[in-house]
Amino acid sequence: MREPARNSYREEKATLKDYINVHKGIQIPWVLLFLAFLSTLLMTYASLHISFFTGDMVDARGNVPTADLVKYAASYLGIAAGAAFNYLFISYASERVNLGIRTKLWRKIMYVRQSSYDSDGGETLVSRVTADCDYASRLLVTIVSLLSLAVSIGIYLVRMYNINPTIMRATLILIPISVLVGWGYAKLKYLIARKSQAMLSRTTTYLVERTRSLPLIKTANAQEAEIRNGNDYFHDQYLMQIKTGLMDVFYSCLQTAYNILCIAIPFILGAKLVNEGVLRAGTVIAFYSIATSVGVEVTNVISDVGTIRQANGALSRVIKTLFLPDEQNASGRTMDEPDQDISFVDVDFSYGEANVLQKIRCAIPKKKITAIVGPNGSGKSTLFKLLDRLYEPTDGTILFGESDASSYDLHAWRKAFCLVEQGSPLMEGTIRENICYGCERPVSREELVKVARQARIYDFVSALPDGFETRVAPGGTNFSGGQRQCIAIARAIMNNPDYLLLDEATSSLDASSERNVMEALEELMRGRTTVVIAHSLSSIRNANHVIVLKNGSVESSGSPEHILQEADSYLAKVMARRAGVNS
Repeated sequence: MREPARNSYREEKATLKDYINVHKGIQIPWVLLFLAFLSTLLMTYASLHISFFTGDMVDARGNVPTADLVKYAASYLGIAAGAAFNYLFISYASERVNLGIRTKLWRKIMYVRQSSYDSDGGETLVSRVTADCDYASRLLVTIVSLLSLAVSIGIYLVRMYNINPTIMRATLILIPISVLVGWGYAKLKYLIARKSQAMLSRTTTYLVERTRSLPLIKTANAQEAEIRNGNDYFHDQYLMQIKTGLMDVFYSCLQTAYNILCIAIPFILGAKLVNEGVLRAGTVIAFYSIATSVGVEVTNVISDVGTIRQANGALSRVIKTLFLPDEQNASGRTMDEPDQDISFVDVDFSYGEANVLQKIRCAIPKKKITAIVGPNGSGKSTLFKLLDRLYEPTDGTILFGESDASSYDLHAWRKAFCLVEQGSPLMEGTIRENICYGCERPVSREELVKVARQARIYDFVSALPDGFETRVAPGGTNFSGGQRQCIAIARAIMNNPDYLLLDEATSSLDASSERNVMEALEELMRGRTTVVIAHSLSSIRNANHVIVLKNGSVESSGSPEHILQEADSYLAKVMARRAGVNS
């Protein structure tokens, strides 16, 4: 059963410099924010007019001029209009900022180094885009809201002082109380919100991973175990929601208590001053009405401070993602030169502390088929990742001809290479979009049909009601394994790479599907430098060159005939065992 991670929330804060940097390149809707500020001031002045009118009406004993009644109604309309426009401006500005941050973050995720996915997890990065951006975008609009509230409170206090300095000074005692309680409330809300966001991120990661692995869960009869694990996550989230609800109750109680004080202070002192003949009863009512408005604004300030603390935590996680190192994608030499041999010179590589590859020294000859063989865990797939420059060597050099591979522009390098792997993923969309995925030029119908024929998919695609416009389910689950592989091969043919990497592209297929895929691969391999992770004898027989890996090192390399003559080589032993079985 999963052990819920507790007390593992590290304090995350964004500095002012971080905050400024994250908004660089984003179009801030300053006009909307300024209009939101003005709408708050409109509500403030309208509220003041209502307060004074209420006091005057008390003293007038019902003898109120019609013009004043019209102004009173207009003030209420002003408050309603101000509130509506304020909500509209703030909401629109918030979503504009949110869109800018989300777009910037998504672009960043597309270009971060592959190692970032290993350390942070793809699902966690996605939660930065889907969840944290919503909170991070609130920071700017909440700051604007705080500024407008501060101005409104200042206006209210000045008018209260003009009414009566004595009551106003007594009312000021509420400010330090509000600051103290507000700081505690904001701190508590920030901590709970930070834990809630971290928990939501972990739950999202768990659910995405498990729903993606439902076939494994079912075939392993692990449904009950996963139900228990999921219930643990949901229970933790339930407890966090309860804490959030208690915070809302606390805020409601705080607001009620503050309103009581706003009533008590003006009326207690006001009654005394009315008895002394210093103030009229209507003036006390006006003062009370303004003090109530101040109370509402102060509680709004407390809420906004809590929101800022909450948004700051989310923003710090967004900033952490934005600071992940990029791939060096747009610098270096072009690939507009003849094909070259690719050489590994004393290459080491590790995903963590232990090396997966150690002092690899071998060559991949141009315009030839090279087979890489070795037991599981020998480093075959890692070698492919280095060839495709998803990772860079920890030590040593990969040479393209006589030049360091890292000196070439990464985009140009990957356009020259194409990886077709076991269970090649398809993207949600149409068959046409999948075949043309990554193609940077328009594709005609004639070219699409030609490529489909070469990849051995034209017949089955033509039989579909929508042909090339047939929708592909996520992961291509509405097609067989062989059909998915052939569509991936069609994509490779369409992109016309100079170098082809085949990572067990025909494994896990039935005999008929493997035959179709192999025919498509032969079409694709013609005239290209090809590197194959070999899992069948046919792959080795068709190869011009073989590299044998064992325990992350090159055991031997050379022609198939040369390798098979080495009695102690891994490949020779495998061939001998198979020959014994067949006999």
